[in-house]
Amino acid sequence: MSVAFQIPVRSAVTGILLLLAASPLALAADPAPAPAAPTALVEDVSDGVDGVQPMDYLAAGRTVTLKTGQTLTLSYLESCVNETITGGSVTVGARESAVQGGSIDRHTLPCDGGKLLLASNEAGKAGVTVFRSAPIALPGMKAPLPKPDLTLFKTHPVLILSAPGPVTIDRLDVQGIALSTVNVPGTTLDTAKSGAGLEPGGLYKIAAGQKSFVVKIDEKAAAGGGPALGRLIRF
Repeated sequence: MSVAFQIPVRSAVTGILLLLAASPLALAADPAPAPAAPTALVEDVSDGVDGVQPMDYLAAGRTVTLKTGQTLTLSYLESCVNETITGGSVTVGARESAVQGGSIDRHTLPCDGGKLLLASNEAGKAGVTVFRSAPIALPGMKAPLPKPDLTLFKTHPVLILSAPGPVTIDRLDVQGIALSTVNVPGTTLDTAKSGAGLEPGGLYKIAAGQKSFVVKIDEKAAAGGGPALGRLIRF
């Protein structure tokens, strides 16, 4: 004599749903974690170092391996620390690097740390437009100047674009100065190599495509090139 057991329909359906939820396909549907925010800028790197190029952003935890004699120069966006590392294994941190088996030369540069970090988080995002609220002037009063988004500590900025194109420079604190245009033939232009710089103490609106920044040039800004940290504008 055999006995047949019947499973209630509701219990069977519940069991199937639980199995599906635990399946690899269901797990694969979970959203991927957001990429880590960048903390360091690659100023320069020796040829032959895999996966790293000048003007790349690196996130904390990234490891770069350098052979004997190879160098990597990093600038940290929040701490304004500049490092030149020779040889060894480099682990990017939040404010400085950890180096094993190599040597490091570390010093601090003038930079607009917190704002550089915020600007780096917007870099490379498609369709991003930076909107600025215009200062409001009462009747009969001159409109106040906008607050700067970035302060540069050298008169010759480094311009980083997502694609070649024109960059316009408009002086805001002095009337009667014509709008100027700089054509960037690639995606990076160091203006220290291409002409006159901006005026120390000046306030400018610098725009490329749909993105713009109000930029203050520090009163004590010096001319010339050097590290991009402290003079970088990345659209």
